[in-house]
Amino acid sequence: MFSRFIASLVVFSSALLFAGKTLADNLAADTWHQIDSANFRIVTNGDPNAVRSLAEDLERYRAVALNLLGANDDGAKLTIYAAADRESYAGLVGEDLSELTNGLFDTTSEGSYALVNLDGRTGERQLEAREFLFHEYTHFLSYNGTTTHYPYWYSEGFAEFMSTMSFGPGREYRIGAIPGERAMTLLYTAPVPLQELLRATVHNTPDEEKGRVYASGWMLAHWIVMKSGKTEEFKQFVKDYNNGADPVEALSKNLGMSIGEIEKVYNEQFQSGSFAMARGEVPANFKSVRPKVKVMSGQQTVVELARFMVKSGYNIDGLKALVKYAESNNVYTPELTAVRADAATRAGDFDSAVHLLARVAPSDRNNFWYQKAQAWLWLNREISSFGGDRSKKMLKKARDKFVQLVNNHSEEAMNWYGLAITMEMLGYPKKQYVEMLEQAYLRAPRELHIAQWMAQELYNQKDAEYFAEVAQPLMLELTNEAEYNQMKNMLAELKPSTGDKAKIQGNAMVKDNKRSSSGTAAKATP
Repeated sequence: MFSRFIASLVVFSSALLFAGKTLADNLAADTWHQIDSANFRIVTNGDPNAVRSLAEDLERYRAVALNLLGANDDGAKLTIYAAADRESYAGLVGEDLSELTNGLFDTTSEGSYALVNLDGRTGERQLEAREFLFHEYTHFLSYNGTTTHYPYWYSEGFAEFMSTMSFGPGREYRIGAIPGERAMTLLYTAPVPLQELLRATVHNTPDEEKGRVYASGWMLAHWIVMKSGKTEEFKQFVKDYNNGADPVEALSKNLGMSIGEIEKVYNEQFQSGSFAMARGEVPANFKSVRPKVKVMSGQQTVVELARFMVKSGYNIDGLKALVKYAESNNVYTPELTAVRADAATRAGDFDSAVHLLARVAPSDRNNFWYQKAQAWLWLNREISSFGGDRSKKMLKKARDKFVQLVNNHSEEAMNWYGLAITMEMLGYPKKQYVEMLEQAYLRAPRELHIAQWMAQELYNQKDAEYFAEVAQPLMLELTNEAEYNQMKNMLAELKPSTGDKAKIQGNAMVKDNKRSSSGTAAKATP
């Protein structure tokens, strides 16, 4: 049901074979810690003292990055799953993905999270883990709560540029260092030809070539940020790119250079191998606070890991092994039953989900984890029925459940989305359920199904300005050719007037303000 945006650190390694117990067994048997700082929640089976030190660096990095990027601080706390080693990482994402990545970032209708392998590819654990975390958090700052898209090469190249930030004495930081892994990639394979790099996407780049895109993107991003003197012009390029402009033509136009001139600079950087560094100071208002560390119980560990597997969908086969482990080690809980019911609902096995939720004692049914699993079971079961077979009684019960979820957990887009779907199926006036849909969109503008539905409703309303704001970035997410062409034709039909185009950026700011003002105070009373 839920799509994802994935930004990952790509590696190339030989296949790894894990013997003995299943990966999920090994994960659950480890000691896991939760490390809480002001803006991060880190769940890890690594060395808690080392990870706490990383959390302190992350807080400093965040303060600098917000300042450098001019990003909004919406107070969102990011959950990071920090796996101690390659085996643990594979237990979370599956063996195939563990061979291709060392870190992942996902944004979903249930919130954003990052995942990182602390062990990296060498023995320098602390250094590599810091770089991986800085890389993934750059994605979070770049994409959280916004529909702005960056070209693949810049998204990854800039994250690599930021990843090598280091801290000196006092409040000093340094930026611009060469990422060792990317330097080796460039030396052994050579940079990607410029026009090919500019048109690269995560979908048209083979896995074996992604390392070159990261490395070449870092080199070009480094020049733009540190030497070009054209950072403001580059911002206009990003706007044009988001409005559908050809990336090669748009970069040349905005930088005021021919592609040949840009390629010359690009290649000269590679030949010289010289990359400038800059120094600065951590903002004076930053106050370092020692993160809190607590050991997670066996029960908490199993539920946390199980919920991650279901939400991410990376290694869903590991759920069965986790359940067996919990049963045999006396750490099984009612909440794990609800997680299993959620997994069954997503798989369309509604009978199993019903039986599982029936096992949860009435005294536990007021918990959020139960209410959410039940609401989505009721709704999805009715969605799978057709016409007269749908039960209005059950839909009304689902509606009431979603109202309760929205009013108590309004930060989750998924709750608003479920309420919007239920209200539409019950025949509510369009204006009422679209208001609920918009609240979901404002909280998760990159969730594909939410954005597609929002775009369709705006198209039906002939709201050219708002439709363009939603549809333009959505087109950069669509990989289905038919869906892409349909959205392109809809945009052409409702093309905003010149005056409307000038308003779109301001309209986006209004929507951002509407989101922040709705916040936890937003209430649903259909």
